[in-house]
Amino acid sequence: MEYSKIGIALEARIGQELYNLMQGPVVEQVIREAKIERFQNEWKLILEGHSFKVTEKMASGLYSMFRAVEKKLGFEEPIDYFITNSPELNAFSLSRIEEDQPHIININSGLIRWLDNDELLFVVGHEIGHLITRNASIMRLIQFIFPDPSNTPLILQHKITLWKKLSELTADRYGYLASPRLDKCISAFFKLASGLDTGRINFDYEAYMAENDVILDFFRKEICANLMSHPINPIRIKALQYFSQSDLVNGKSDWNAGGRDEKLDAQINELIDILLTMSNSELDEQRRLFLASAGLIMAGADGQINQDEYKKIIRELSEFTIFPKAFLDQVYQSAKLEEIFSGSVAKIMEINPADRYPLFDFLINLAIFDNDLAEKEVAFLYHVGQEMFRFAPREIAQMIAGKIQSGFMPNVYAR
Repeated sequence: MEYSKIGIALEARIGQELYNLMQGPVVEQVIREAKIERFQNEWKLILEGHSFKVTEKMASGLYSMFRAVEKKLGFEEPIDYFITNSPELNAFSLSRIEEDQPHIININSGLIRWLDNDELLFVVGHEIGHLITRNASIMRLIQFIFPDPSNTPLILQHKITLWKKLSELTADRYGYLASPRLDKCISAFFKLASGLDTGRINFDYEAYMAENDVILDFFRKEICANLMSHPINPIRIKALQYFSQSDLVNGKSDWNAGGRDEKLDAQINELIDILLTMSNSELDEQRRLFLASAGLIMAGADGQINQDEYKKIIRELSEFTIFPKAFLDQVYQSAKLEEIFSGSVAKIMEINPADRYPLFDFLINLAIFDNDLAEKEVAFLYHVGQEMFRFAPREIAQMIAGKIQSGFMPNVYAR
């Protein structure tokens, strides 16, 4: 079963981009050479000392079950399994650093207590899926380079968050392959979400799936993708349903043949669109368009757009879109900069005129960013300020003057 077939294409692409961006091979070698094994070794010490290690002699039933999942998924690298005394319904995997080390999967006792065997197989298959895809290794790199997540650049934060969500969807597929009963996979989701026993409430699988579709439709129309690391359950459930019904899973498509399951990819891409949407707000859409178009026009007002100005526009866009560079390139290639710009200003002034202050501030900052304030840039500021944002000339002059005093450093090498 090839990962290239099972995995979600966008997840694999972003994961590789992140790995390359963080200089994966180099940093991993440094970690190995320096023996900085903080994440795995600290956890191993904690788990060995405070948790129950699943061995053939101590827990033959669980041991056999876990090894059977490894065999079914074709994963041959060693894994140590631990059970931690915690009522929280959670599990996690840690990839090894050294070749002679085992990977680690920890399962909280709450899962062992609440899940039946089929549901537990799904969870274990999901965690092994993270190891198969090497996503656990990428996650370790992210945690090593950014030990304080708040220091992660915004341009990376959203991409990492999206990648985490897609990684969960791919891992769910391995969970299904380990436990190919959709009803059991879904009841596992229900227990994880509610903490309830399905027997206690007479759980109705069909009703739950129908309700899931209603909730998912609500998220499509009303709610933007959140910033949690995991995708919302309605998306995970629907994605798993699509996978279970696909030709790839049901023997109508050859695992070893070239190409992907195009129908399945199209269904998943429709769900991914929900994750890509940081906001369904019309105002945020116009803000994105303004920042891209106005930024390009302002940056080019002096006859050239330098790389630093381009990066600044991308950083500003990072607050509103997961793929700011792609969005900026799309606006640039549309050859409709002036039209997009004027249209976005008109809409913003109609919806929320107060936005003109931070947006005009963005333009002034961009004008002085290269420490070379050109006459054409100032003329553009006056044009936009008076004609579009309805500022008085003196008000414009005062705002520009304030920025010059607080943030302008003459470029002594410019001339």
